[in-house]
Amino acid sequence: MADGARVGYMGIPHSNSAHMARSFSEGLGLTDYELVPLMSAKNVMDALVSGDIDYGVFATMNRFAGTVVETRTAMKDHDVETLGSMWTHIHHCVFKRNPDDKVTKLVSHIQALLQSERNLERLYPDAVWEECEDTAYAAEMLAQGKLPEGSAAVCRRDAGEFYGLYLDNENVEDRKENMTLFTFVKMRSADPLP
Repeated sequence: MADGARVGYMGIPHSNSAHMARSFSEGLGLTDYELVPLMSAKNVMDALVSGDIDYGVFATMNRFAGTVVETRTAMKDHDVETLGSMWTHIHHCVFKRNPDDKVTKLVSHIQALLQSERNLERLYPDAVWEECEDTAYAAEMLAQGKLPEGSAAVCRRDAGEFYGLYLDNENVEDRKENMTLFTFVKMRSADPLP
């Protein structure tokens, strides 16, 4: 695996995929690599096909919420080689802009919302869900005032803290053993590992 590799991942910095992209890159021996945030599985796949990135990281399945549909759809009809797979624990937190805000909308990736469904309904019974492309992106939009008043982001703890948001509830996933399978791939036609 050559140094200077570009590793694309779903989401933006401080997302679960960003964390896993770094873990895979270091675990597979890369010492000089660039992490490329591409928001969606489709964007990662498109960048692999075009050669804009050397490797891609995808969330493929959650132990309880099932297959990550956007990944399955993006990878369909593409010949990729899986270089590594890893399950990791996923913990979700609810962040809001200010401690006194009443939460009327929960914004996150659909997988995070599904993985936390029972607890979110118990903690925020009147809140509606709004899907967005990435958990960390929900935190970024909330911090930048791009979401309506009463919105809260469901994301990793480090994402909410990075954006200076208020932690309202921690570990809201319905099951403490909540885990997602991530894969590290390249196009099968790409140069093989040494």
